Formats: sequence, structure tokens, C-alpha cells
Amino acid sequence: MIKKEPSQDAKNNTCVFFNEADKILLDAVNNKELKLSLKLDENGCIKKEHVSDVHINESFEGKSYERPVIDLVQQGGGMYGIALLGYTYIMEKVGIRFYSHGGASAGGINALFMAAIENNIYNKKSDFCKSEENPQPYLKSEVLTDILANTDFSSFMDKKGFIGRLQKRALKNIKYFKMFMLIFSLIILITIYTVFGFIYSTENGLSGIEIRFYDFVIGTLNVCALMVFLYILFVNILGRGFGINRGKVFYNWADDVLKSMNVFSTEDIEKRMCDVDLIGVKKNSKPKLVLISTDLTHNKIVKFPEEANLYWGNYKNVKPVAYLRATMSIPFVFKVFTPDLSHYHDKKKDENRIKLKARFVDGGMLSNFPIREFHAIEELVPKYPTFGVLLTERKKVKKAERKTSVYKLKKISLLKFITSVIATFRNFYDNDFMHKNDEIKMRTVTVNTKGYNWLNFWISEQEKINLFKEGAKAAIEQLEKFNWEEYKRMRKNEC
Repeated sequence: MIKKEPSQDAKNNTCVFFNEADKILLDAVNNKELKLSLKLDENGCIKKEHVSDVHINESFEGKSYERPVIDLVQQGGGMYGIALLGYTYIMEKVGIRFYSHGGASAGGINALFMAAIENNIYNKKSDFCKSEENPQPYLKSEVLTDILANTDFSSFMDKKGFIGRLQKRALKNIKYFKMFMLIFSLIILITIYTVFGFIYSTENGLSGIEIRFYDFVIGTLNVCALMVFLYILFVNILGRGFGINRGKVFYNWADDVLKSMNVFSTEDIEKRMCDVDLIGVKKNSKPKLVLISTDLTHNKIVKFPEEANLYWGNYKNVKPVAYLRATMSIPFVFKVFTPDLSHYHDKKKDENRIKLKARFVDGGMLSNFPIREFHAIEELVPKYPTFGVLLTERKKVKKAERKTSVYKLKKISLLKFITSVIATFRNFYDNDFMHKNDEIKMRTVTVNTKGYNWLNFWISEQEKINLFKEGAKAAIEQLEKFNWEEYKRMRKNEC
């Protein structure tokens, strides 16, 4: 349950995140080798002409401000998602505001929560500002970081007993788990053939041909029996939902977060996002929310809430937490998500019904970074940009390699070949768009997540802080390299 009034200890714990990020921002501003200080005004906020032609008006402490507006797309990545809050914190800190949101998995979770918080929060004084002489406006990322800093993510792993303990060891040390499974499998196979080899080596009246025949038949049957045994074992562990954890703890947690923001239905989130006046665009402009999930039943990418009407008869009444549960269902870690009547906010409405049954898993299976959904094509040059935050490096063909007619192929193992095939299928939808649009490099940035485990739900407080700092560094890199006027020229030349 989300505490509406955090204790002082909880606030102090949260302030550590902000203090570390503020130091990084201050160092960047004071670094004469960077251009960031030239882009900021006397209040430490970025000048709107460096970011966007569109702005919103805000008032704080009796003064009015024009804040530049962008759309934001966030990549999924499990625990890497903590870095997304460091990124959004710095962006909001320098005065940038977000209009539309998109993401998958962890990126989708942060996207929905950012969209769910009221925009008038910027008019209020931050609870985390200790200076009475220099008050600061409340930021959406401060609210979410406070929740993050005081949430035990391991509680989402709701499987108990031996399997729960085994899961913890496996996900915390995934490299060692792979080695353990390989060694375990080899030991089983070697044991089977050693035992039967010993039996057949004794005097039992069988001829050499008969021994070889029974050795082959019975040995093969035992291997098949082992495979059937392992299959039955995994089916029983995973259950009908094909996942170790039910996802119920996460569902209730996310639902409580949204309730604390007075968002109970899809209709609520749509109204919340539209409660903003953009200056510099057409009056009929509406913000978008795109949360990506994978429909295994019908083999397709699904965009929530846009396509929610395909599954729920009264989608406006559906709890937005249902979309989060669909987009974060990491295969085998969490059970697949299936739409049902329990996902309706007002359960008494007659029009509530399920139109289409389907099994959903993590959106990152097919599209982990849906920035193409925000690529403006109706205008030669967009009025405001879409920024993107990547949590993992994307492999690219170097320019020098493009010019050569023959590519040198490195030798790879069978395991690397298989993982490469899977990675290609996972990323083709996003990479196809990104590789065809050179201008996207200017408005995307990759967080340094090397050395962290995206499946470590038992992450330490220090690791949380470190990931938050990496996100803050990525935001500064984005602010440093982005040039709005140059970007518009690039888009105009491409059209």
C-alpha cells in the first residue's frame, strides 16, 4: 500500500537519490568543456528554444514560466528501469515537461505512472526541498522515486518454498545458474550411461550383440524418460500460466500506486493526460499513451490502451494496471496475463464483457522500444521532438563496414548463434525503424547498465542509487548533444 504521507526516514532515504543526481547535474553545469551551461537560464532551467517550439505555461511561487514540451519513450529492462527515473528527474529538474508517453515492460510502468500524476503538481512546493530561501517545484519523478526507494521489489517474486529459494539464487546469479544447469544435465546423462554400462558388463548370459542392442534401446528410452520427467517437472512448477510467480503482488502494488493518484480506469488516465494546454500546436491535438505487450495467442504486438477494445467490451472502464500486468509478464518468471472481468473498475456495469481471450507476455518480446509510434509524419517538421531512453546497447553496422562489399564474419559458437537468432526476432521491429532514420541518434540516449543484473529483484539500496545516477548521466548526455534547430533541418532534408 502506498503511504500518502511518507515518514521522515523514508523521505531522507529518497533524498539520497536526488542529492546524488543534483551533484552530477551541478558538475555538468560547471564543466567548461560542455555546452550545458549555455543552454540554461538564470534559474537553472533549459531555454525552450533549445528543445521545442511547443511549451506549457506554469506558475510557481507567484511567477510564470514557459516550459518546453517533448514526448518520451522508455525502453523496458526489468531492474534497469530504475535508471529511467534518474533520467526523468534531471529532465524535469531543468524544466522539460512530457506530453505523450510510450514504453514496454519497465519502460511502460514508468510511462503510465508519469502520465497518471496530475500536471498541477509542478505548481506545488516539493516536499523534498530543504531550502526555504530557494523553494523548488514538485516533480513527477520525485513522487515515483519516493515509491521506488521504499519498495521491496523482491516481494513481486511471490513463489515460496524450495522453488522460490531456487528462483532467487538463479535470478540473482544468472551466469552461475546457466553453468549449474549445464553441469547438472551432464551429470544426469553420464550417470544413466555409467549405471547401464556397469549392468551390461556383468555376466548375465547375454551375447555381445544383445548387450549392444539393449544398451541402445534402454539407454535411449531412459534419456526420453528423463526428458519427459523434466517436462512434467517444469509444467508443474510453472503451472497453467507458464510462470513461476503469479504477478498478483505486482498487480496490487501498481493498482495501489494508481489509486493514490486518483486513477481508477482507462477513462481516468485519458482525462488526466488531456488536462494540459499546449502552446504552439493545434487545439485538437491529443497526447498518446502507448504500452506495448505481446499477444502470444494471436501472434501480434498489442498497443494499450489503443487496442484494449479488442479484448474488453467496455475498455474505458478497464483498470490501467491491467495493461502494466500485460506488458511486464517476463516469460517463465511471471505467469501470462489473460484479460478477465476482474480488470474492470466498476464491476456492475452491464456492458462489461470479454470480447477476446488471449495470453500476454512481456512487450519486449517483439518491441521493447516503440519510438516509431511517435514519429510524426503528418508534418514535414515536428513542432516538438520525441526523446528516447535505451537501457541496452543496440548493435550497429559501422560506416566503414557499410562501404565494403565483403563483410568479415567472426567465428561464433552454436549457443551464440541461437541467442543471436532470438535477439534478431526480438528487436527487428524497433531496429528496422532506428537503422533507417539517422536523425534518431540525436534524440535517443543509452544508459550505461553494464555490471547490473536486470533480473535481480533483490537489488540492494546502493545499486538502486547507482542505477538512478546512471540515468541522470544519460539525461545530461541527451541535453548536451540535442540541438533543436539542427534536428529540424535534418527532418526537413529527410522529407
